Amino acid sequence: MPIYAPSLPPRPALDQGLPAALVIARFDIRRVLKQRVGRFFGFMFVGSLLIQLATLYVRHLLRTQSAFGGVRDFAAQVLPQGPEFHAGILTMSGWLTTLLWFQVALVGGGLVARDSLYRIRPLMYAHPVRPLDYLAAKGLFAAGLPFIILLPFAILPWGMSLLIAGTSGPISVWAPLYLVPSALLIALLMGAVTLGASSLAASPKAGFGWVLGISLGANALGGLLSGLLHQPAWMALSPQALVQAWPALLCRVTDPPLDWLPTLVGTTVHLVLWTYIAARRTRPSEAVL
Repeated sequence: MPIYAPSLPPRPALDQGLPAALVIARFDIRRVLKQRVGRFFGFMFVGSLLIQLATLYVRHLLRTQSAFGGVRDFAAQVLPQGPEFHAGILTMSGWLTTLLWFQVALVGGGLVARDSLYRIRPLMYAHPVRPLDYLAAKGLFAAGLPFIILLPFAILPWGMSLLIAGTSGPISVWAPLYLVPSALLIALLMGAVTLGASSLAASPKAGFGWVLGISLGANALGGLLSGLLHQPAWMALSPQALVQAWPALLCRVTDPPLDWLPTLVGTTVHLVLWTYIAARRTRPSEAVL
């Protein structure tokens, strides 16, 4: 009985369906949604947002109710006012951004490291997936996660201020014009650091350590140099300091932690450096080990 060669599968239609970058990003999103760790961080972020809304309502009461006259004077001395209050919406005195760093380190540390551990990239590059598609998908997820988390903090308090007090509320009507760009810059900075750190790691646990090590190590180095040289601009080496500086600068705080020039230079250096490292580490030649 003759033996016939098996027929080849049909040629894939490359002009149909979603782009490869969106397909890879969708897979990462589904993977994260199935992780139980998201419930803990979700609870913490929702609790922080509720605290922000409650603080906003208390401020409204102190401004409108004459019975709280004495408390109003005390709150004016303790609570930040004006631009400082607007900038604190996205940072909460560093609490919110610190929690967000742990979130992106735990979730994003395995973005590239997991594929390196299980040798996934050679399989992807064997299909119609370019290295640029792979890098774009991972970068979209790494920067999109912190931006989605920060966006409610920039929008919901502003909406509540308009709802309860109109244009005379505690938050300016134009607040989203500088809070949303601040959230975007913070997300891009965190995403670049996470992507570069994950590409250097060999496992998701090592990626978590790399992200925190870069964040904490750069912060310690910047603090050491700024203390020895008596120049606060050296804190621009720290991604944590840059995350704190952008809301203060865009909200026009009187005494921001960093000036415009070191903040712009530091952010640009971090974005270019870690994106370049991620691009080099995800080349096809690096995928074959």
